[in-house]
Amino acid sequence: MSKNFFAVLAAFTAITIGASAVTFNLKNPRDIKNWESFAIVGDAGMKNSTTQSLRQTLAANKMFNLIMPGDNLYIPTTTYASVWDIWKKEGFQFPIVAIGNHNSGYDKEVAYFQMPGEYYAKESKGALFIVLNSDNKINYNEQLAWMDLTLSKSQYPLNFIIYHHPTITVSGAHDWEERKGFQTGMRALIKKHAQKITSLIVGHDHSAGLYTINDTPMILSGASWESRKIKLPVAKDPQVNAIGYWATVNGGFWWTKLDYNALTKEVYVHYIRFDKQQEVCTFRISPKPIAKTNGCNL
Repeated sequence: MSKNFFAVLAAFTAITIGASAVTFNLKNPRDIKNWESFAIVGDAGMKNSTTQSLRQTLAANKMFNLIMPGDNLYIPTTTYASVWDIWKKEGFQFPIVAIGNHNSGYDKEVAYFQMPGEYYAKESKGALFIVLNSDNKINYNEQLAWMDLTLSKSQYPLNFIIYHHPTITVSGAHDWEERKGFQTGMRALIKKHAQKITSLIVGHDHSAGLYTINDTPMILSGASWESRKIKLPVAKDPQVNAIGYWATVNGGFWWTKLDYNALTKEVYVHYIRFDKQQEVCTFRISPKPIAKTNGCNL
């Protein structure tokens, strides 16, 4: 990798600190039109001081479009409105939402976030987002068949797959076999559509990191209100080649910024810490090979 590339990325992740909230200067690496950005906020369905800090940090960075890979309501006696109405009032949008294992019922979640269904596809600025419900143990075969057909027909240059449960084991808290039926089918489709899938986007493990499954990137973003330390390297899996590039081995609370350009097929992923230490770890996951900045310390 050239020194010039890392110099560009260093400018891309320069940090500036505002008076009231931490603001990161995450400009796109080159002045090319057609860039789109999302904040990935997984495992965030809790109203407390940590998610309040997260919300304030996102607002300070003008990151109002959210990708939510599940666990959008932790306390079943509360309502989606009691947790998320304040986000709506402050201008946040929920265009891409996946259902996790912590919910108040699939129908209620679909209705509140105005999702097309518990699984669906959406286009945004030249990229296709395929959203699945990995929590559903009844219709996962139907979902995976639909995903297979959707990817087979897709002519989009970028295809993101969003669901809740990671397809490899990334922590001691959860095992990929929790949803073995879904994950076995997903592993087969990852292999089949390796040339089309830009990245998987998941939550569930209350941590953050970048992984690959047979060379397909997997963005984990779930350190929103609870933080778990996770270990690298990834435990050996006889079925897939799983690699962990970076993870929150020291804990902390993080959100993830996704930048992409469908014209140039460039995709950048920024892991941003919002609690005690204002750290940024940036990866370029497309085009390959994956590259990272020097800020991605373990």
